Amino acid sequence: MIMQEGQTAPEPPRPTEGPGASQPAWWNQVPILLFGGMLVLMLFRQGRREKQEKQKLLDSLQKNDKVLTVGGIYGTIVAIGENGDELTLKIDDNVKVRVTRTAIMRKVSPGDAAKAGEA
Repeated sequence: MIMQEGQTAPEPPRPTEGPGASQPAWWNQVPILLFGGMLVLMLFRQGRREKQEKQKLLDSLQKNDKVLTVGGIYGTIVAIGENGDELTLKIDDNVKVRVTRTAIMRKVSPGDAAKAGEA
């Protein structure tokens, strides 16, 4: 077969089934997209769970609970403000500090508070 100018060679036939079958180009991106989607969902789920646990902790705060603030201060709750958002912490004899409820990082057990007092 002699080719004239401007003609191209015919494409060889492609298999329609089996391992050599052609797939759309985007098909190779599907595993990456699925993995990325799963990763994003897991991150959102983890963040939501941590937020719920923090809110549960803040809602359960009561008078005489020993707590640790975000700033690293150990104290005991001696009063809760009227609106419930403000707490008064007793840090030492004659030392009281007012903080917002969101400044509490966690409750501490009496053993943790004793260790902090020794240091």
